[in-house]
Amino acid sequence: MLRFFPLLLLSFLCQAQTPNRFALDSLANKARFYLNAQQPDSLYALMGKAFQREIPADQFRTITAGLARQLGSWERNTFRAFNGSAIRYKATFANAPMDFYLSQDSTGHIQLFLFRNYEPDPPATLPTVVNSNPLRTQLDRRVDSLARTFFAQQKAVGLSIGFLRNDSLFVFGYGETAKGNKIPPTANNVFEIGSISKTFTATLLADLVERGKLKLTDQVNRYLPDSIPTLQKDGQAVTLLTLSNHTSGLPRLPGNMLLANPINPYKNYDRAALFSFLKQAYLATPPGQTLAYSNLGVGLLGTILEMQTGQSYETLLKDRITKPLGMTRTTLTINEPEKALFVQGHDSERNPASSWEFQSLAGAGAIRSTVNDLMLYLKAEMGKAPKALTKAMQLTQQPTFSEKGRQIGLGWFLDDEGWWYHNGGTGGFTSFAGFNPQGKMAIVVLSNASVRVDSFCEQLIELFGKK
Repeated sequence: MLRFFPLLLLSFLCQAQTPNRFALDSLANKARFYLNAQQPDSLYALMGKAFQREIPADQFRTITAGLARQLGSWERNTFRAFNGSAIRYKATFANAPMDFYLSQDSTGHIQLFLFRNYEPDPPATLPTVVNSNPLRTQLDRRVDSLARTFFAQQKAVGLSIGFLRNDSLFVFGYGETAKGNKIPPTANNVFEIGSISKTFTATLLADLVERGKLKLTDQVNRYLPDSIPTLQKDGQAVTLLTLSNHTSGLPRLPGNMLLANPINPYKNYDRAALFSFLKQAYLATPPGQTLAYSNLGVGLLGTILEMQTGQSYETLLKDRITKPLGMTRTTLTINEPEKALFVQGHDSERNPASSWEFQSLAGAGAIRSTVNDLMLYLKAEMGKAPKALTKAMQLTQQPTFSEKGRQIGLGWFLDDEGWWYHNGGTGGFTSFAGFNPQGKMAIVVLSNASVRVDSFCEQLIELFGKK
């Protein structure tokens, strides 16, 4: 399950020869040169016939272009391991390190060409971390090992972990609700969930579609002031669907938000600023053709839902989703009684971080929630919801766009193992939520520090998925 960088290249076909380190190092350096030089055809020529049968040249160009956009320049490779066939490097890119796996086929061409999220080597000893794990079963002990390894490798502060398998819910708290207080998070502690909010926005959209109030194919300008020119490129207009599945062509963030308060960047970005940007917005690609993640797009969708219904995003969330599901601690605004349960967020260096507040882009990331509430949400996604809401959630799980290694419905991404998922992050929090209807499993991990939890979640899914 590959979360952060889904534009990965992989081929396990053919039998590989046993190459020497020098040959693989040479191939790795050539690959780095061609990717940095934006010469995908030269890089493609290094691939073996089996790889080329699996991934056509035009698809390869798209994938490598996306990889370069996400990661930036490929600066160097550092050897990590060699098993006699495949070699593993730490590939250092401008934007993030990655694990890079490479092997050759019998002709000396590339057989395996794979990037994955970078995993540091496990520490020799694991730290002591305050936790609520009862350590009664082998499963408890395996979770403990994974969680303490995560704390050894990341500048984490606290984790609230929930896993549902069939009807059994497992909950663990690790670390602290604020650095230094020695109090582990519970399943009722409130965290900012960031972009997981986008799945709620998608559900609100689907609910209005199911009730005949909107159509996915509606052009967005139908719901915007007349002063905003038609958002289109090459004759293709932005629709409600393309806002929700990140194919609108709109940028990740509006350009006039760049000078906002970096501590709380969305707080003062109101509807007037949003509409001002849209008057001169430029689409990078024709809508519906390219998946390019856009906080702006889903934030705009949330504003459109407000304008169409005459209700605030928070009221829509409560009336249509959280109240019917009994999600009592899922909201945008933390009231006074709940403040004691709202954990302190921390930046990537474990310093206290400001909470994030939203105005016009609330639909992109404004929600706060708990493990217990999100488990109710994921159970509903798997069919345990009132009939009307079930129909809306089923609509969000209909794939609307596909690319190598993943699909997207409305809001939710789908991997090739049957997991619907979304992650999230704000200035002081990161999060992950996913569910597998066929396997009757769901996972939620909430962190009160700005550290990625995706790989940790993959490890937990592998652990809990074992019979």
